[in-house]
Amino acid sequence: MVEVSGLAVGSAAALGAGIAMGLSALAAAWSQSSIGAAAMGAVAERPEIEKNVLIYLALPEILAILGFIVAFFLTGAVK
Repeated sequence: MVEVSGLAVGSAAALGAGIAMGLSALAAAWSQSSIGAAAMGAVAERPEIEKNVLIYLALPEILAILGFIVAFFLTGAVK
């Protein structure tokens, strides 16, 4: 296996995949908690916007999905 500055390429790809997945999940959770708190306050005042709030709550999950895709591509590059 090829080594780059003391770290094998496969190990570096696995480390990068873990970091990509972990940070994207952390960012999604943090943004969802902020959006969720504000959304529940808005729905309490105006119940008719409940459908819009569900869309806003689903959007941060795209961050986690993209992190998973990056991690999948990184681990797929390891042979």
